[in-house]
Parts: sequence; structure tokens; C-alpha cells
Amino acid sequence: MLHVSKGKNMFRLCLLILGLALVGSITAQESLAQSQTDGSIYSRFGLGLRKGFTSSKNQALGGGGLALSSGQYLNTANPASFSDQYLTRFSGGMTYETITASAEGVTSGRLGSGSASGFNFGFPLKSAVTGLGFSFSPYTRVNYRVDVESSVADDPENRSQAPFVTSFKGNGGLQSISAGIGHRVNTNLHVGLTADFIFGIMEDYQQTLFNSPSFTDRSVVSSTRLSGISALAGFRYALPGMPTNQGLVVSGTIHLPTHLSGTRTRSLVDRQDRDTLGTVTDGSVTLPIGIGLGLAYSPAPKWTIVADVELEKWSNFKSDFEFPGLSESGKTVASDRVRASAGAEFWPAARRPFAPWSSRIAYRLGFYTEQSYIAPIDGENIRSIGVTGGLSIPSLIPGTTIDFNLDVGQRGTTSNGLIQDRYVRFGLNLNFGERWFERPPLG
Repeated sequence: MLHVSKGKNMFRLCLLILGLALVGSITAQESLAQSQTDGSIYSRFGLGLRKGFTSSKNQALGGGGLALSSGQYLNTANPASFSDQYLTRFSGGMTYETITASAEGVTSGRLGSGSASGFNFGFPLKSAVTGLGFSFSPYTRVNYRVDVESSVADDPENRSQAPFVTSFKGNGGLQSISAGIGHRVNTNLHVGLTADFIFGIMEDYQQTLFNSPSFTDRSVVSSTRLSGISALAGFRYALPGMPTNQGLVVSGTIHLPTHLSGTRTRSLVDRQDRDTLGTVTDGSVTLPIGIGLGLAYSPAPKWTIVADVELEKWSNFKSDFEFPGLSESGKTVASDRVRASAGAEFWPAARRPFAPWSSRIAYRLGFYTEQSYIAPIDGENIRSIGVTGGLSIPSLIPGTTIDFNLDVGQRGTTSNGLIQDRYVRFGLNLNFGERWFERPPLG
């Protein structure tokens, strides 16, 4: 008969935190229009910038890690890793990002915003054989603001001009709630499957403000709600016959195409906030198939090296709704999203749980390059390149660490009238692990 260990209270606390985080994030979707933070202008295009949170360890290793296990972190990038769990784990954190945007002939501007990275929760059904994993993370994010100044003829006889400002704003994005299972088939092969519920609201505003009583200020508001079910399958295979204290793991994942159904509401509002025109349109969006391949190599217990390649076939994207950068006269101009990353971790303590505190600090470094699926102008895809790093600090609670991550990168270009983003992301994450359920001793 099983009994709950001393982690029972912590178990309830973590579930409460996770529940509040989910409720808060869902509720926030309803009020994103009130957000005062601004992000990259490139989040205006398509369904927004692709996001995700698989683990703080993966983030510091370039954002990959499909072949990593879930022994120390719940790795939601590949559900096959859920089978490695021997502790109940909860992890989550926050990210603060600063963006410096620049363009030819324009003074650089700096923006900043903070948000939740994501939350993971998992536990073993049978230690190191079968495990469950749950997560909440962003899928895309829309967060931009652009003001364009211009003028229009006010009095043709006097040739006077009335200045006005057109403001473009966007908030929202898609979120993903996932539940999955992983199983160790034999010593070398692990498989897993995750079901994902993808949902969210994307809101776009176009507001025209005149500095003249001859014209009426107007705003056009577009709100798109989408939701649907998806699935992710994955495997990990440890190559047999490797030398002692060395290991090579290959892995792969496939994210099935996803059908999202929803509605789009458009409203025209005048200066007195009166809704003068409102339309509701039903439609659907088909997210593309995604494929990932990863490697993890340990030349020694202290070292782990990873490399990953991911492909999403956004060139097959289909939508009943028009999105900037995804349709042009009915023709899609989206491109396949390709991401490559690599990283290395140095952990002096390795498998020595009672090593000195300083030896139990893990050091991580990685890099990545990505071709985005969006194209603000035909033939000009947005590319990103960045360097990541992180420290994992052991706490006084065994199995629990506090992770600090850093991501410095560049997105876009200043050519062809486009904007270049230089961004810095700071991440703070808590990774909690404890054995909650255990068998009492006999006798």
C-alpha cells in the first residue's frame, strides 16, 4: 500500500501554483488589449513569433535538447523522455526581454517586456520505466506597436494640411496545454506521445487620430479566436556498445498537422467609442506538420553535448483568415521554418549527489540559427541567430535547482526597408524535484 511522503504539502502547493498560472494565463487572453508592453514588429506577421518552453536546461543549450532525458528536468520537447522520471517534478519561470529595434535612417528604439516562460509538471507511474508529463507554454506571441505620422488636406482653398497619426497595435497569441506519456520499451528504446490543446486570441488595432475637428478619429479592431487539438510523438534510442562512461543518443519527433477552428470579429469604433460596424466570420486554420531530429553525446559523465534540427512546413499553411505576411492576393508567401541549435553542459558533480556545493553547479552554453516562417515582403524571410548560456544553482532542497539563463541574439535586417531587432532575454526558473510516493518498509 502506498502512502504520501513528506512532500505531500509541496505537492498540493505546486498543483495550486500550476492551476493559478493556467487560470491566470487563460484570463489574461481576455485582457491583452490593455497591455502596455511592446515587442518585436515581426510578431505582427502570421500568427505571431513562434515561442515555446521545454525546460530551462534546453533553453540554455540553444533551445534544442530532443535527445535529453527527464531525469533532472522534465523535457517536454520529446515525450519519450518522460519515461526517465524517478522524481515528481515541477518547473516554471519568468523571462524578461529587451529589444533594440533599428532601421535605415531611423533612430533606434528600445522596448522591454516580461512574461511567464511556461510551466511543466510530471511524475513517474513506474520509476524510470513509465511517466506522465503536463505542460503549459506559449505557442506564438503577438505584441507590437507602430505609429505612422502623415497629413491630409484640411482646407483645399488655403492649402492647409491636417496632421494625423495611424497607430497599429497587436496583442495576444496562441497557447498550448499538453498532457503526455513516455515508456521505456527496453534498455535502449524510449517512446512517447503527447496530446496538445492549442488555443488563443490575437487582437489587432488600427487607430487613426486627427489633430483637427474637421475629421473624426476612428479605430478598426480585429479579434481572432482559435482552438484545436494536436499531437506530438517521439522516440529516443541509446546506441549500444558505447565505451564505459560514454553515451550517444539519437531522437526524433513529429508534430502532426493541427486544425484550429475559430471566429474573427471586426469592429469600427468612432471617437465616442460607439460600435458603428461589427462583423463576425467563422473559419479555420491548419498548422503545418513539424519534424525534429536530435543528438546527445556524453564523452564523460561531466559533459553533455547536444545538437538539433527542426523543420515546420509552413509553406503548406492554410487559413480561411488573412494574416499579414501569410497571404498576398490569395497566395501564401509563408516559408518553411527551419531551426538548428547546439549546446554543451559541464556539470562537475555529475552523478555524485553528495559532492561539494560548488561542484554541483552546472554550466551551459549554446547557440542557434533560425529561418522564420514569416515573410514581411515576398522573398525576404526573417532570420535569427543567437547565443545562449546558463547556470543551474543547487538549493538546500535535494533535487531542486534555481536556473539563470541568458539569450542574446539578432533578428531581421535593415535592408529593403525592414527592421533589425537586437534582443537580450533574462530567464529565472525554478526546477523542483522530490519523491512524493514511496512504499513503506515492511515489518
